[in-house]
Amino acid sequence: MKFRWTYVWIVLLLVIVFAKWNSFASLLGGTGVTEAKGFSLAAGSTVRVMSIGSSVAEGWDDPSGGGYLKRAFASLSSAEHVKFDLVNQAKAGDTVVKIEGEYLAWLKSINPQVVVLAWGALDDLSAHTPMNVYKQQIKTEIALAIAAHAKVFVVTPPVTRASYTQYKTQEPQMVNTEMAIANTFPSSQVYVFDVFNQMKTYLADHHQTYVPYMADGWHPNTKGHALAGQLLYQDMQSVVTRSGQTLS
Repeated sequence: MKFRWTYVWIVLLLVIVFAKWNSFASLLGGTGVTEAKGFSLAAGSTVRVMSIGSSVAEGWDDPSGGGYLKRAFASLSSAEHVKFDLVNQAKAGDTVVKIEGEYLAWLKSINPQVVVLAWGALDDLSAHTPMNVYKQQIKTEIALAIAAHAKVFVVTPPVTRASYTQYKTQEPQMVNTEMAIANTFPSSQVYVFDVFNQMKTYLADHHQTYVPYMADGWHPNTKGHALAGQLLYQDMQSVVTRSGQTLS
């Protein structure tokens, strides 16, 4: 009996280690997607998307393209022959705490099939939002979206000058925290797209600095939004397919 119980505990330990490794290994892939399981859409259908965030997600300093989110979903619509109707609720100066009183009302009035959390972290860092509060708000936003029967896309932000200077240490911590929280939810409901680290890697691989991609200390310019939008589009396309089914 002692041997059998030991065997059971060994098996359980191996299962836990394997699960943890899969979660960790997904972060090491060639794209910024930490969830590989896709969902299917019918060609010609319309998918209502609601996004939240602050000024970068709103599209500041990209007058021709409307920002990286709008660019990414426009490209996805064209490629997949599915209309992604983006209702962008992101607004300059918003933080995870500031929208707390409005978020649930948005979910009810907009009734999105996809909710995009596109926090840039800079406004929360500037407002000194405590990390425990930041964690709880992200967790709540995801849970409420799932309860509203929406898929959740957690999108990390494009890099800015502040990513390399003012908040060189703090912003990656916020970004990694957000991704870690997202990955605690069911993988069939929550998808993580890591634009932040992909953009950093792209610049390093191409021996470029952030300077040509920035409008100011906190915002990408049109070129920066275009790069971030392309990276996000490629990642989203890897989990969105068409097979005659509607998004559920």
